[in-house]
Amino acid sequence: MPQHSRKKLTSGKKVTLGVGALAATGLAVGLLVTPSATAGETDAAEALQQSKAAAADASAAKAAAPKPRTLAASADDTTVVSGITVDGGNSARVGTTNTQTITVKWTISGGTKLYGSNASLWRGTDRDSDLQQFINSEQFDADTDPCVQSADGTYSCTATYKIDPQSDLTNEDAGAWKLSLWAITDATTDVNTDNAKTWYLKRWSRLSNNAAPEPVAKGKTITITGKLERANWDTHKYAGYTQQTVRLQERALTGSYATTSSHITGTGSLAGVEKQTRTATTDRCYRYKFEGTSTTPAVTATGDCVDVR
Repeated sequence: MPQHSRKKLTSGKKVTLGVGALAATGLAVGLLVTPSATAGETDAAEALQQSKAAAADASAAKAAAPKPRTLAASADDTTVVSGITVDGGNSARVGTTNTQTITVKWTISGGTKLYGSNASLWRGTDRDSDLQQFINSEQFDADTDPCVQSADGTYSCTATYKIDPQSDLTNEDAGAWKLSLWAITDATTDVNTDNAKTWYLKRWSRLSNNAAPEPVAKGKTITITGKLERANWDTHKYAGYTQQTVRLQERALTGSYATTSSHITGTGSLAGVEKQTRTATTDRCYRYKFEGTSTTPAVTATGDCVDVR
């Protein structure tokens, strides 16, 4: 399992975890942290413990801060996290070789002062008892703030995470992940949730397409061949994606594509391959389209136009 955490901590080492908002309070709050990864624990468990320690640090700063607020607690006196996105939506794609940067954004409101916030990516059925992956952000690792104040009592947060498929992933990592997020403000109630958002880490897909022959005599047969492939994080190569529905789309030389038929990609030596024929009548363009799955993103092939003579 790759290490997605800050540097390992030494027993008895005093550390001030990265919550730049503490500086504004004039507080210097540190924690005595014992090693969070002992023999037999995974690096994911270490990263989780460091995120928990940072949340405890921010909570301690909040508890020690002066209490200038005199308003009685109300429903509005609550930290609110909203607008959570992963790469602008709810999924991210990773190929076979290049390190991919995943960007998470969220907004915090409800309090007048922010003591700290952190979002982490994780996979497993339970964060404490069945943790498979846990990734803290680059900002967390560098002890820098992911959040900036965008309005009175409102903070906009952006965190980035780098994933190297060569060392960090196997095929079993594709699919549903969760977003762990905590946010501590001077509001009465804070946010600390294991699943602020469910999102999907997907194996990058690609889809080829070729219509031939070109040009073709009217009345002859046109063969449209495509191949659907996706990243294999075990072999670090692309492989045909079998038994998947692809749609053959057609259009005239101008206008929009429309689906004319749906087909299932091949297996074995024809893994991911799809081949269909049409009778040449007029100049026409063809392409295949794949709608995607929970582990593989949608992809549309580049259209190929055939000159009919």
